[in-house]
Amino acid sequence: MDSSIDSHSLLQPSCEVKRKRSITTMNDLPDGVLMEILVLLSLPSVVLRCKWVSKRWFSLISTPHFARRFVTQHPHVHHPLSLIFYYPDCCSNRRLLVTTNSETETESELELKPLAAYLHNICDPNTSSLRASCNDLLLWCDRAEQVVQHCPPITMVFYSIINPFTRQCLELPPRLVPHLHSRSLGLRVGIICSYDYNNDNQLSSSFRVVLIPWSRTKFTTQFNVHIFSSDTGEWSDSVVLCPPNLDGFKLSLTPLPTIPYKGFLFWSIDGARLFGFDPYNSTCCCVIEKPVQLEQFQEIDCLGLCRGCLRISQVSKYPYRNEHPCLRVWELIDFDKDGNNNGGGAGGKWCLKHELYFNQMVSEKSPWLAQYLTRIFPLVSVLAFHPNDADIMYLTIQSKVVLCNLQSRTLEVFCHVPQSGLGHHFIHHALTFVLPSWPTPLPFTETGWHC
Repeated sequence: MDSSIDSHSLLQPSCEVKRKRSITTMNDLPDGVLMEILVLLSLPSVVLRCKWVSKRWFSLISTPHFARRFVTQHPHVHHPLSLIFYYPDCCSNRRLLVTTNSETETESELELKPLAAYLHNICDPNTSSLRASCNDLLLWCDRAEQVVQHCPPITMVFYSIINPFTRQCLELPPRLVPHLHSRSLGLRVGIICSYDYNNDNQLSSSFRVVLIPWSRTKFTTQFNVHIFSSDTGEWSDSVVLCPPNLDGFKLSLTPLPTIPYKGFLFWSIDGARLFGFDPYNSTCCCVIEKPVQLEQFQEIDCLGLCRGCLRISQVSKYPYRNEHPCLRVWELIDFDKDGNNNGGGAGGKWCLKHELYFNQMVSEKSPWLAQYLTRIFPLVSVLAFHPNDADIMYLTIQSKVVLCNLQSRTLEVFCHVPQSGLGHHFIHHALTFVLPSWPTPLPFTETGWHC
């Protein structure tokens, strides 16, 4: 061996090879390794922003397998919510209010902060309206246009499905419906959605939108519904037979939000009852009778979901059955979608979960709330159930949204509603927007999404 050869020169090539091998980028990682790194990110919003790094990252994060891994990695994630409702201002203009709990500063709570700005940016409350919700999807009526020179008068309605978290907005084809005399008495609208990230073949959600024209008369034998299917991308008409052995029904005057529950959409109807319709099987519907303890000649004040269970409530009105007004909450149990229900299709029974008299409620932070409830005619309405906490409800008292703990019988101001000239009792019932473990993906159509 030539002794003139420097030992350093002998080692240099191997060092260069070692150095070159150590230069590895994220794109050099296998898909499985890259996925395991990305699922460690704590917030879905951060992960979704990573989709725009490259086509490969977009495809990887968009798979149901990634959603399943992310949810498995974060099993105890907190699911914050926003309450979305309209109220009239002092000039009788409709205003949109999107609430979040500003006192909490958790990462998941902060995820909802941009929600209000986004909804205010796309929704003009005087020309458009948010009509229904299902988890993190919102049904938005962009506008309604009357078709001139048509007898009887008809209206063209334009709906969109919005996921405010992913900023996806899917426009539905316009639909002709009977003429709308008002927002509240024109159509009963609902949305139901299914997305199973355990199914690797289901790349997007499947949903149905149902429109039922409101009628001043009772539905005795049959009624018409309009159904949009995301699977076909089209509207269809169905004639639904009323449940047998029932003396018909009439949609309630109070337009409570339509609630999806176990494959059905539920509306409030006359007699403090519920009407359920299966949009995946238009021949399947049912009527659920009112609870025994519900006061006579009064309607349901609130309809909603709590921990996946269907709930209703009623605030006793004057004249009171007892000395003091009372708040009652019922939960539907033993629901059988294939049951007989005396010939009326699916059914179940109501279980009284809570009964709170107003004079039993206290408030440490806002004593005036408890004092107000002891007045002769307190004006109290139920805004929404908490979707995850069975002991929490949201009430409206004067110009405040109040958090009511049903177990401890305590009241706490949740947020302030800007003062209106018509009073707090003109506030519409709230839609609940719940931030899930993983956002619901909308199906991609030929026209694409609008963000």
